[in-house]
Amino acid sequence: MHNQAFIDGHNLRLGTVEAKPSWKIDLAKFRVYLKEKYHVETAYYFMGTFDPRHQDLYNSLQKFGFIVTFREHTENFASKKKGNVDTDIVSYSPNRGGFWLIFPLLMFMN
Repeated sequence: MHNQAFIDGHNLRLGTVEAKPSWKIDLAKFRVYLKEKYHVETAYYFMGTFDPRHQDLYNSLQKFGFIVTFREHTENFASKKKGNVDTDIVSYSPNRGGFWLIFPLLMFMN
């Protein structure tokens, strides 16, 4: 079994870009860090609803080695609510088997 990471993209953004003081995370280097430090073979990056305006971000995440996962909402509901991917991560990861390590922004499994 290999290590996996489950990343809540919304909380990662809130904890960095929207923090005071704000800071920026280099997602390419972050993916390398996960691989080298925690031996993460598969990294899932959970997002809210798909927004075509952010296609460049989605493409970059995939290029860096993340598996991008979106939360499905109806069109009316999506515009009124944040992604709430926390529950998606919790319901998605047990189906992968293994052991969980839970961090504020990330969940690792091996």
